[in-house]
Amino acid sequence: MVTAQAISYLSPAITDDHPILEMRGITKHFPGVLALDHVDFSVQRGEIHSLVGQNGAGKSTLMNILAGVYPPDEGEIRIDGQPVQISHPGEALRLGIGTVYQELSLVPKMSVADNIFLGRETQRGIMIDERLIVSRAQAVLQKLGVANIDVTTPVGELPLAQQQLVEIARVLSYNPRILVLDEPTAALVQEDTEHLFELLKGLKSQGIAIIFISHRFKEIIQHCDRGTILRNGRLVKTIDLRGVTEETLAESMIGQQLESFYRHSPHAAGRVARTTLEVVGLSIGKKVRDVSFSLRCGEIVGMTGLLGAGQNEVARALFGAQDEVSGLIRRNGHPVFIGSPRDAIRQGIGLLTENRKREGLFLDMSVKENITLPSLSRLTRMRIFIDNVREIRSARQFIDRLNIVVRSPIAKIRTLSGGNQQKAILARWLMRDLEVLIFIEPTRGVDVGSKAEIYSYLDNLARQGKTILVVSTEISEILGISDRILVMYNGRLSRVLEQAEANEETLLAAIQGGMGDGR
Repeated sequence: MVTAQAISYLSPAITDDHPILEMRGITKHFPGVLALDHVDFSVQRGEIHSLVGQNGAGKSTLMNILAGVYPPDEGEIRIDGQPVQISHPGEALRLGIGTVYQELSLVPKMSVADNIFLGRETQRGIMIDERLIVSRAQAVLQKLGVANIDVTTPVGELPLAQQQLVEIARVLSYNPRILVLDEPTAALVQEDTEHLFELLKGLKSQGIAIIFISHRFKEIIQHCDRGTILRNGRLVKTIDLRGVTEETLAESMIGQQLESFYRHSPHAAGRVARTTLEVVGLSIGKKVRDVSFSLRCGEIVGMTGLLGAGQNEVARALFGAQDEVSGLIRRNGHPVFIGSPRDAIRQGIGLLTENRKREGLFLDMSVKENITLPSLSRLTRMRIFIDNVREIRSARQFIDRLNIVVRSPIAKIRTLSGGNQQKAILARWLMRDLEVLIFIEPTRGVDVGSKAEIYSYLDNLARQGKTILVVSTEISEILGISDRILVMYNGRLSRVLEQAEANEETLLAAIQGGMGDGR
């Protein structure tokens, strides 16, 4: 067995004859689940290799074994042709394996620079040399192609996309030879995404092996050399991605033909629907100014814009989760005050945030509790005691209705895949039977199969008369599901597009400030 110290001194002759990484026959069991079943996976130097599969296919488990988070039950890992044992994450780093996880591991109150070099602080005598840490952090970010982040800022004050870039910078500061990226572009706008791929191309040219996990097939096909497809913990195949279509990749992933999951006919076409929510002159501090629009019964309205254009703040304001809000909100024609999420729920308004683990879920509570929490007043006996039998029955009803994959309603929700967690939050508001449902990035980090299910639920809810507002930076998503599209630019509502006039070219121009008519 080769140690981490020894592997760094392997001769070039050895490293040239073997893939830089081989994982052979990897098997992993969890209670009641076979997560990986004798999976083989290898990566060459200087390639970007995509790991593809639905949520729960085993991608994260395989990478967690590589990162030293879990030990495999069976199988072998070889680096540069030599078997290694990775017993903990520190060992993985010493072997040159750096992992950027989908869920950020930053310390919000610490500065960007301190987060990048946490645990590796440079000292001057008995004092930490903050000036040198700042200088080194700036150098790492410059290498990443990021010039607009102040490294002295507490990282928790940065937008989510910039936090993602800091996370990537932290791992790159270790100079890894194998770089694992789990959904690295999920929170990035197009410009930041392009910067990231330029960086990856540079790393690839240096012989660094990159394992890229994403549900964005266009990115995979455009930027990755090969792809390994997992399904239900088993290896399906490894393919050359040149010439592969998104449809072929999706069908290989789910094991069957995938029909288009976007709707093609507007819900409210040919009829005048009741206005359920109206916003007049909404302003939010210095971020949003004088926004007015209305939402109608039985339609899906998409809201989009560049990251930071104000769309997320508008959505949060409608749920009472935003400070410094002014303007008028009417619910069914009547002015209402929404100063807190409780006020919003009383008005029949629910929100699914883009950051489900931090803001949407109670990770140490069960799936059942996460679903039923807002509806407990309806599940009590004598208005005092929770009827546990009724609570479990009600939770099971929505677990089955939304096809949530879970061993038991009492399993902790942190054990679910991302797509199933998202469906659990949707189940929460469906049980509460709210009329207005607001979704911020509803399919972020969700595989294509779960996306199809979520779009189908939105379609059905609109046809049942619910009012749906979807906030998303995914152009194809907004075009595919929306009856109308609200475009935000620099904190203002710049354009309203009807489905018939919306196309990719028009929408891209609008979100960049072009063709604004203020309707």
